[in-house]
Amino acid sequence: MTPVATRLAGLLALVAAGCSGRPPEPPPTPPNVVATIREQQLPNIELVTHEGRRVRFYDDLVKGRVVAINFMFATCRNACPESTQHLVEVQHALGDRMGRDVTFLSISLDAERDTPEVLRGYAEAHGAGPGWYFLTGKHDDIELLRHKLGAYELDPVIDADRTQHTGLVILGNEPAGRWKAITALGKPVRIRQAIERTILPVTEWPTGAAVVNEVPYEENERGKEVVTADEVAKLLVRDP
Repeated sequence: MTPVATRLAGLLALVAAGCSGRPPEPPPTPPNVVATIREQQLPNIELVTHEGRRVRFYDDLVKGRVVAINFMFATCRNACPESTQHLVEVQHALGDRMGRDVTFLSISLDAERDTPEVLRGYAEAHGAGPGWYFLTGKHDDIELLRHKLGAYELDPVIDADRTQHTGLVILGNEPAGRWKAITALGKPVRIRQAIERTILPVTEWPTGAAVVNEVPYEENERGKEVVTADEVAKLLVRDP
């Protein structure tokens, strides 16, 4: 069809719609990203803080906030100690932005043994301050949350072994609908930078040499791996 014929066909369609008395169909409404993420990936499970307070994951901890979420357990001797130490360093680097601009949520994978009292001792032993909550709850609820957030191994055998759990820090700006994940084994400065990018609007992200030169990337293969951030939305959501 020639361009002239195409325009004529469009005009005739508009005339036909007018003659029928029916207004043209409105354009489809774009999906609400914030609502979609809330409904599909942020189950409002009940948890208990290391202070003994009962809370809802979405309503009380995530809604309207910027959060950094990781999964851990107090008796973990593999990656957890290093991951926690990195987050402690990030906490210090953030200063008074902790609890104001970003909230840390560390969720136990060992609900049977990690009581609020145990988690409170863990938090104190590692120097966790205000704005950082250690959380426990029902095993099945936490498994659901972990899988909805994409913090699982694709191999179900490895995934069932909590000593090999993924060491991700899941970063979310809930009001903006921006979610990413970065490894907790990366350099603390990189985690801090990723958090700052999660807090700030995209137009205000620092870029270029000012970011890269703050601390050089490692040159080895492991270094390349641990500084890579992925969109949580691109991860496969799988039920536990």
